[in-house]
Amino acid sequence: MSSNISITRICQHCGNEFTAKTTVTKFCGDDCAKRNYKLRRKTAKLQKMNEKITESNRQTQLVRDAPKMRLLEKEFLSVKEAALILGCSDRAIHLMISSGRLPAINLGIRKTRILRAELQRLFELPELRVKPVQKVKLVEEPLSKENCYTVEEITKSWGVTRDSVYSMVNRKKIPKFQQGKEIYISKKHIEKAYRLAKGGGK
Repeated sequence: MSSNISITRICQHCGNEFTAKTTVTKFCGDDCAKRNYKLRRKTAKLQKMNEKITESNRQTQLVRDAPKMRLLEKEFLSVKEAALILGCSDRAIHLMISSGRLPAINLGIRKTRILRAELQRLFELPELRVKPVQKVKLVEEPLSKENCYTVEEITKSWGVTRDSVYSMVNRKKIPKFQQGKEIYISKKHIEKAYRLAKGGGK
C-alpha cells in the first residue's frame, strides 16, 4: 500500500525545500544524498588528520621540553641551564647576577652555580607594606588669662546671657579653667562658636 503523505522539508545538503513522503527523509534526491555522504567522509578524514597533527605536535613539544623538565629537577644550575629555563641569553643571566638580582655561587672559572629556587623567586611579587599614616596632633596653646575671656566679658561682647554662655561651653566642649571664683574660657574657641552660631563662617 503506497503512502499518500506529503511533507515539506529542507534538504540537509543543498538547503532547498522539497516534498518528502516520509518524516525521516533528509535529502531532496540521490545526488544530494551522495554528495552529503562524500562530504561527511571527507570531514571525518580531516578531523582525524587534525587530531593526529595535534597529538604529533604535543609529542614534539614534550620532546622539546624534556631537557628543560630535567633541569627543573636539579637543585643547582649552570648559567646556560638557567638561561634555558628562563628562555633568555647567558648574558642576561650574568647581568642579573652582577646586579645582585639573582644570587649565585662562583666555584671557579666558568663554574657559576645558581640555586634553582632563586629562579622561582624572580617571579614572586615583593610584599607591599603600607606604612601607616601618623596623625599629626595639634599642640594646643595652654590656657591663660591672656588667651581667655571671663563669662562677663563674653556676655558684653556678644550680647548673650550667662546661662547661654555656660550652655555653649558645655555643648561645644570649649576649653576653660577656673581660678578662684572666676571662670576663664578660651577666646579662640568661644569666638569660633559664636561666629558659627550667627552664620558668620569660620
